[in-house]
Amino acid sequence: MWRDGMLRNVIRAYTSTDSDPLERGHEFGRVHATQVAHTVAVYQDMFQQHGGTNIDLVDLGTQALKAIEAWAPELAEEITGIAEGARLPVTDIAAINARTEILAMLDGRPRSECSAVVLLGDDPDSPPVALQTWDWTREMAEGWLVWTIEHPNGRTVHTLTEYGVVGKIGVNSGGLGLLFTRLHHEDDGQDGIGLPVHVAARRVLDECESVTSAAYLLAGAEVSASSSLNLVSYGEEEGKAAITAELHPGGPGWSTPEDNGMLVHTNHFLDPRVAPYDPFPRQHPGTLIRRDLLRRGLRRQAAKPHADVVREVMSRHAGGVCHHRAPGADDDHITLATVELDLPNGALIAEEGGPCGSRTW
Repeated sequence: MWRDGMLRNVIRAYTSTDSDPLERGHEFGRVHATQVAHTVAVYQDMFQQHGGTNIDLVDLGTQALKAIEAWAPELAEEITGIAEGARLPVTDIAAINARTEILAMLDGRPRSECSAVVLLGDDPDSPPVALQTWDWTREMAEGWLVWTIEHPNGRTVHTLTEYGVVGKIGVNSGGLGLLFTRLHHEDDGQDGIGLPVHVAARRVLDECESVTSAAYLLAGAEVSASSSLNLVSYGEEEGKAAITAELHPGGPGWSTPEDNGMLVHTNHFLDPRVAPYDPFPRQHPGTLIRRDLLRRGLRRQAAKPHADVVREVMSRHAGGVCHHRAPGADDDHITLATVELDLPNGALIAEEGGPCGSRTW
C-alpha cells in the first residue's frame, strides 16, 4: 500500500530524484531496465497477436512520438530518457505509451477494463471518495508500480502505471485526482496514431490542480483511441468538483456527477451525443450491469461516503467489478489492482488484486 510517501504491504514503488524530464526518464529507465524490457516484450507479442506478423513497431512508435512531441514535449523528452536508460529504441517506449491506440488501430476489438467511482458527498468540508479497479491482462500482474515525480514548482505526482508508460491513474499534491477507464468509439484507430491517452493523463497530473483547468487542457487533446479520464479535485478555492472527459477521435465528450454527487464510469460513453457511436454495450452489456450495480449499491452512501463502504460494494463479484479468472477459464482480463485517491494528502493507495483482497491471477 502506498500512502503519504510510505510503503506498506510492500508493492513496487519508485520516487524519481531528478526533475529534468530527460534525466528523470534516463534514471527511471536505467533503474528499471529489466521491467521496461518486459513491458515492451508483452506489448510486442500482443500487437503481433492482434495485427499479424507484419507489425512495424518502428513506424508505429514514430507516429506516437510525433503526436507526443506536439502536445506534451516534456513527456517526449522523458520517454526518450527512459529509452536511453533502458538501452531500448525510443520507438519501443513510444509504442508502449501508445498501446491503447495501437491496439485500436490493429483490430479495433473492444476490451473491457476498469470501474471507477467518485462520490463528492454533501458535506462541503469533507473530501470526496475516489476509487477504481484496474483490469488488464494477467501478463502485467507484476508489471506496474506507483511512480512518484517531484516537480521544480513543488508539485508532487503519484501515478500507478506500467513500467515504461509515463502515467495512468494518479493524484497530485494540488488536490487533483484522475481515474482511468477504457472506452470504445467506432472511429477509434481509423486515422493512425494520435495523442496517447496515457500521456494525456500524465500531463494533466503534472500541470493541473483543479477539475476546471484539467478539463480545459483535455478539450484540446486530439486522440485516436477512446478512454474516460475521471477528474476529481478538492481544495480551498474550488471546493469539491468532478467531471469525466470522455476522450475519443473528434471529441471529447463530457459527463458530470448525478444530482447526489455520484460519478460512476465503466466502459461505455455516458455523453448522449457520443453514445450512439459506441459499439461496446451492444457487444458487452456487462459494462451496463457493472455501472448499474455500483450506482444502486452506493446510492444510500452518496451523501456521506466512506472508502471502506465503496470497497465493499466494489468487492461483489456478481457483476464483474471485482474480476478474477475462474480456474481453467481462458480469461485474460482480470483485476490487477485496486486504487484509492487520498485527495487531502495528495496520496495514492494501491493494493494488488481486487477490492475483495484476492490476488488470483
